[in-house]
Amino acid sequence: MARRGKIVRFSAILANMFWNVLLAIGLILLASAAYAGLQGAPWVPTWKKDLKRIERLVALQPGEKFVELGCGNGRVCRAMKKSQPNATIEGVELSLLQHGVGWLQSRLAGSNVRHKFGNVFAHDLSSYDAVYLFLMPKTYEKIRPKLEAELKPGARVLTYVWPIPGWEEDVLDMAEGSPNLFLYKR
Repeated sequence: MARRGKIVRFSAILANMFWNVLLAIGLILLASAAYAGLQGAPWVPTWKKDLKRIERLVALQPGEKFVELGCGNGRVCRAMKKSQPNATIEGVELSLLQHGVGWLQSRLAGSNVRHKFGNVFAHDLSSYDAVYLFLMPKTYEKIRPKLEAELKPGARVLTYVWPIPGWEEDVLDMAEGSPNLFLYKR
């Protein structure tokens, strides 16, 4: 009887530890998502119906490099890889939860998208031919100097919903019932 009581107590301790670990992981993921939002990149996905517009405007060619800054679950990255399988596609995400979800979705889809966990302000942009951004308006003001300093000549920058302050877009794509897309050529 005493042995059975010890087993029950041990099982209760293990169950308690399991729930505490699960709670700690949840809090870490929640804190990471909140931090990403405070940095100017809350998770708001690009609408699926706009992916073809994005593909058309970016016009990614074989061998080119594309990056989505603040890629969330990687929806745009996967669409770009599907439209141009011979391009290098990368996504950078600051939220651990979104990074993990994007990585998993890309693997399950059989996509060869590279997901990088990190802050877009620390990511080197000098090798990319095309950059996609869907961030908050104030973040565009903050990232503009980085884009100007690091992007190579001829690089394309596409923003969703809001323009980059101080830049004149080369193409303004408007579609009824959808957010605007702003294409810049450096």
